[in-house]
This record gives sequence, C-alpha cells and structure tokens, in this order.
Amino acid sequence: MMFGQLTTSVVRMKWTGVNPFTLLLVACCGAICAQAGDLHIVITDGKQNGMGDVVVIATPLGAGAALPKPSAAPATMDQRNLEFVPHVLVVRTGTLVSFPNHDVVRHQVYSFSPAKAFQLPLYAGKIYPPLLFDKAGIVTIGCNIHDSMVGFIFVTDSPWFARSSAAGVADIAQLPAGEYAIELWHPRQSDPLARLRGKALVDASGVTSAQFTLPSLRAAPNNNPSKKWAY
Repeated sequence: MMFGQLTTSVVRMKWTGVNPFTLLLVACCGAICAQAGDLHIVITDGKQNGMGDVVVIATPLGAGAALPKPSAAPATMDQRNLEFVPHVLVVRTGTLVSFPNHDVVRHQVYSFSPAKAFQLPLYAGKIYPPLLFDKAGIVTIGCNIHDSMVGFIFVTDSPWFARSSAAGVADIAQLPAGEYAIELWHPRQSDPLARLRGKALVDASGVTSAQFTLPSLRAAPNNNPSKKWAY
C-alpha cells in the first residue's frame, strides 16, 4: 500500500489486526533535497482520542544510514505514588537504567523477562547502581511488595525512537535520508508481542506526518503483574 503525500499532509491508517502490513510514507521536498527529515506521528484510538505510551521505532533498511554512537547518559525509571514513572520507558541497547525510590515506603523491583531478568532487594531511596540493558526486547517491571505496580522498558537496537505523549504525538527528528521500517507497540494491545509494522521513506528535509488508529486495549490488571504481564 503506497501513499505519496506532501510533507504537510496526513496519512490516516487503521490497525485492524496484528498481522504486519506495509506502509510507505514519502516525504516530498520540492526541487532540493537535504540529507535528513523528521517523522511526526499521531496515534489515536477508535474514538479519535490521543493514545499515550505508544512506542515508535524507526530502523534503517539497507546500508544507507550510519548509526550514531550510543549515548552515555543513563535513563531513569522512578517510583512515585506506588507507580513506575514513566509507565513505559524506551532506551537504546546498552543503556544504563536507574530505579530510584521517591516513595515513603520500600519497594523491591524485579523482572522475569528474557531481555533482562533481575531483582533489587527491598529498598528505599536511590541506593543501587544503574543496571545495564544490553539486549533488545520488552522488559516487564514489577514490585514484589506492591502487585499493582507495573512498568515496561522497551529496549531497541535503533537510535531513532519515541514514546507518544498523552495527546498521542510522537516525533523522531533528523533521520538520515533513506528507507525505514516503522514499528508501533503498546503494553496493553491484544497481542503483547505483536508490532504494528510499516515503512517510511525519508529523502528530504521537512516533516512526514502520519496518523495511526489502534484498536481497543486490554484493561490493566489489578492482580500479580508477574502472572499477567510478564513477557
């Protein structure tokens, strides 16, 4: 399925299942093309409400784009008001992630996920060194003391990624010219391992805009996250 659009136009797509499909977004630049462009993506539900915490990954196809060096800056998944903040964290493979506790109670953070299995003993405050997330995948985070606490760390090999805001907006800036595979993921989709897949052709300066409509999501469980959310 191919759509040729000006950079100011919007391509609207509806996700009707978990089967991958192909979407080609063409950014038109007029007579002169630069070496990079931006992706502006809006994700909504069936009622056109913006969807937050949607992971958007852009991965170059072929050998056209040189990958920038990984950032040395660590990431943080905080614990506040008996919640992980942010609920969904996206990091590049090789990133250090810290887990400070700003609650007045103690937490015991753990994960059974294949991409990163670990357990931090019961603690309060920031006392443990950050953990290295060196394998791509989805890491489900829980607390052994508070079963309702669930968070997710999406680890990707690509340096071009974003997490949608509460309004459903995700922006990825300055992608080198070339063709990219685009993946979307949300923690409460019907198939937790599925990825909405498409393609984007970035060949000019300017903005390529797209809108995705995702299906209804599962309700967040209230019982043990290790039984309902670990994958």
